[in-house]
Amino acid sequence: MKKLLLGVALVATSILGLTGTAQAATKSSSPYLPDNSKPGTTQYVRLKKTMDVGFYQKSNGHYKKLLKKKGSLLEVMGINRNEVNGEYVPTVGLTSGAVHYSRAKKLKYSTMDNMHAKLIPYTKANFKPVKLKAPDRTLLFQSGTGFKLNAKKDNLVTTPAFYLTLDNYLQYYSAADLAKVAPSGLYKNVRGMNVWKPTASVKVSKVSVKGRTTTVDYKKPLKGMPNKKISKGHYHLKIVHNTKKHHATFFPDGYTEEAMWTTYKVNGKNYYVGESIEVKDYLDE
Repeated sequence: MKKLLLGVALVATSILGLTGTAQAATKSSSPYLPDNSKPGTTQYVRLKKTMDVGFYQKSNGHYKKLLKKKGSLLEVMGINRNEVNGEYVPTVGLTSGAVHYSRAKKLKYSTMDNMHAKLIPYTKANFKPVKLKAPDRTLLFQSGTGFKLNAKKDNLVTTPAFYLTLDNYLQYYSAADLAKVAPSGLYKNVRGMNVWKPTASVKVSKVSVKGRTTTVDYKKPLKGMPNKKISKGHYHLKIVHNTKKHHATFFPDGYTEEAMWTTYKVNGKNYYVGESIEVKDYLDE
C-alpha cells in the first residue's frame, strides 16, 4: 500500500515539473514571480483577479468549470517552464489545497493533466505569494511521541491523527482510516490532491497563534480528539510546538525506513508531525 502511494506521489511530482526545471526570475522588473519554494515546503498564493485557473467542480454527476474569485487562497503544487504563445515562461500547477473533504471530493484540476494541462503563467499580475498566518494548518498531527515499529516489526505504526484544513475544519482519522490513505506517516503535510474521507470532522470558529502555540476553537467536541471544554458550546485545542527535531532509522523486514519528526502537546497530550521515507538498499542489487 505504501509503495503504491509513494508511486502516485512521484507521478504527481513528475507531472508538475518539481525536478529543478523551474528557473527563478533574475530581475526585479520581471513580470513573473520567482520560485521561492524549498524542498519539503508548501507555497500558497492569492488571486489578484477572478480567473480560470483550471479548476472543475462536480455538480449533478458532471464536472463544470469553476472560476476562482479574486482573493482566493490557492496551493502551488509545482512550477515549470512551458511554451505559451511561442515563448517559454514559468507556469504553475494549482489546487485549492487541503480543504474539507465534502468540498475536496468534488474538485479536479486540469493543471494536473499532463496531456491537456491548462498552462497558467506565474505572473505578478495573476498571483500574490502569501504565508499562512497559522503555520500549523495542513500539518498531519499523529498521536504519540514519534515513529515506532509495530509489534511484528515489519512496518511502522500508524496512529490516529488529525489536521486543520485551510477552510477551518478539524478532520480526525482513526488509525484504521488513516492506514488506508497515509500508512506509517507517509505525509507531513496534507495537500490538495490528498482527498481523504475523515472518521469525524467539526467546523472551527476561530484560530489564533501566539508564539509556538496555536489555539483552535469550535462548538462541538470531536470524537477521538483531546477536546477541552471551555463553556457550553465552546471547546478548544491548544497546540504547542516543541522545536527539537528527532530522527531515527528503522529496519522493518526487507527494507530501511528513515523517519524525521518534531513533537507537540495538544491539550497536554503527545502528538508528532513528520514523515518516513523508505530507503532502497543498493547493496541487495
